[in-house]
Amino acid sequence: MRNKFKLLAVAAATASTLGATSVQAQGVEFHGYLRTQVGTTSEGGNLQCFGGDGVWPIRAKYRLGNECDTYGEAMVVAPFGKADGAWAKYSLMLALQEKNATDYEDVQSGNFNIASRQNFVQAGGFFGDQGALSDAKVWLGKRYYNRHDIHINDYFYWNNSGPGAGLEDINAGPVKLAFAYHQTGGNGNARGDVVGKRYSTRFYDINVNPNGKLEGEVVFLKGSSADEAATTGSGTMLFLEHTQTGLLGGFNKIAVVFGRKLGSGFEWLPTNQGGGDAQGSSFRIHDQFFFDLTGTNITGMFTASYGRANFGGDDNTWTSAGIRPQYNFNDNFSIAVEAGYDAGKTDTGIKPKIAKLTVAPQISLAKGFWARPVFRAFVTYAKWNDDARSQAGGGSTSIGPNGVFGDKRNGMTYGLQVESWW
Repeated sequence: MRNKFKLLAVAAATASTLGATSVQAQGVEFHGYLRTQVGTTSEGGNLQCFGGDGVWPIRAKYRLGNECDTYGEAMVVAPFGKADGAWAKYSLMLALQEKNATDYEDVQSGNFNIASRQNFVQAGGFFGDQGALSDAKVWLGKRYYNRHDIHINDYFYWNNSGPGAGLEDINAGPVKLAFAYHQTGGNGNARGDVVGKRYSTRFYDINVNPNGKLEGEVVFLKGSSADEAATTGSGTMLFLEHTQTGLLGGFNKIAVVFGRKLGSGFEWLPTNQGGGDAQGSSFRIHDQFFFDLTGTNITGMFTASYGRANFGGDDNTWTSAGIRPQYNFNDNFSIAVEAGYDAGKTDTGIKPKIAKLTVAPQISLAKGFWARPVFRAFVTYAKWNDDARSQAGGGSTSIGPNGVFGDKRNGMTYGLQVESWW
């Protein structure tokens, strides 16, 4: 209750400061996400993680018992306007990340970081209650836009977020449409700075078969600079996804991603692409199947991915498959088991491979795969080959030449984690 009154006070103060004529303080929303964990390894020391994008070209890691950072997102949404007329919502999200190194961690020491993730205004109700624009919404600012991920990998296979503006939820018969503009690197002041600009068209909520929907997005990427001599590039991306519900109590999503030139790569695209010159092409296919077996107390997810990226030489490939079944003994106690395997091949012929297995007893407030908050104890075993060790000079240093596992090809971690969203 105390937190609720604080939020109302913040909303009222904001309205007074901005001179807003109408603020629905009672409608203020607070959303967020948090994960934090402690643990160690079979070698001693701090908790370590296996795999991930530090072992090129392996792009993800099976996250259960395999996350090492404390990460949180806190989002406040303040609504304006009237319920029966034009309305607007201001959304602000900050991300918090820390190393859990000491009791006091600050930004100056580098042990604690704070980042802006979303800061935008969305509005609607301008176009009447009839016609193609009756549900249309305008927005402007920095926001999460059309993000799609595989939960058990925390892998975003499509993401077009960032600063921009757009119009969405246009009713066009059997399809909904949205148009957006985004840009990257827009704060550069020098004449030779290159800005990456993105123009996208989304089509979604398309019924293609019983309980099946199709959606997609086409993005054109182009570099821009005030200096005619600056090197800029262009590219395209295409995302298509089919979602089928009603399968074993759950759903299946299969997605394909094509990219060319500036649109070529593996994940977090188009968001993190700049505007410089780029060559090559890429193709990815991802499948995830969530199941909830009626009468068995068994829920879970299976996923498989294949990616190929060519940047002007030979192909870089990544193949991945994994599963996380969960059994609930009752509404509050469960056990989850996650197994995952990743293999890659670089354009120089290096072939890293990593296999991981986690067992995690859990307690939660409710039953099922998606119940949060969830408290876990976990034991994780991983095995990798020489090529994975030689590639692990970046983000996955625990298995690299200077990592805690030394010259070994396997290791274990143990720990406790809490994860929540709201």
